[in-house]
Amino acid sequence: MNTRQVSYRLIVCAIILYSAAVTASQYADYSRRPLSEMLEVYSKFEASFQAGSNYNVGAASALMANIGQKGGREVLPFLTEKSFDPETHELIRSTAAEAYIKIADVEECIAFMRKAFGVNDDRGFWRFSVSRQFLAKIGAAFDADETSDAIKQRALLILLEYMQAPANPSEASKIDEFLAQKCEGYRQSWQRMDVAQRFLGGENEKVDKHYRLIHESVTQFPPKTAHRFA
Repeated sequence: MNTRQVSYRLIVCAIILYSAAVTASQYADYSRRPLSEMLEVYSKFEASFQAGSNYNVGAASALMANIGQKGGREVLPFLTEKSFDPETHELIRSTAAEAYIKIADVEECIAFMRKAFGVNDDRGFWRFSVSRQFLAKIGAAFDADETSDAIKQRALLILLEYMQAPANPSEASKIDEFLAQKCEGYRQSWQRMDVAQRFLGGENEKVDKHYRLIHESVTQFPPKTAHRFA
């Protein structure tokens, strides 16, 4: 490699590093902008996506997170729309949904997740971090005794309904753990055994081992019917 080639490659690397630094600074600057300006910038990203470019997905996702942080309840309709828009990139949808769960109250989160659990495109992997955030939120509410028994029952019910046909083993394992702790009768239930059987024998040895242990723990004793809530 001659000197000219080396110099050219160094220049290209410098340009790439500069572009990355500029992009990173743009991400950081979002938090300093007013909400109205954030929404305007996002609309420009969206126009770019509609034109067929996914170049700025990462930046748009970072902006969506900042919209959630900057806004309050007034951005809940916007976050809902983007969470369930099939034309929106799954990374942005996931970020919008996480922001919604953070802002909304427990009852709103329950209604939101009932709808989210029905969106199983790509087996619902876009929703994994959202599900964990939802479980953390309602778990904290349960532990602090901040919600009525009726609301707790509705939260458990949508989780039990989802576990009738869970989309992916990773999400199901977190919900299974929550139900085993919070739902009376679930730990030794036919329903839990059915969930374990669903993911047994797959190619992923770690997943198979996890659900085999659950299956064995349930079958040590005659399973009972999972408690149902009205």
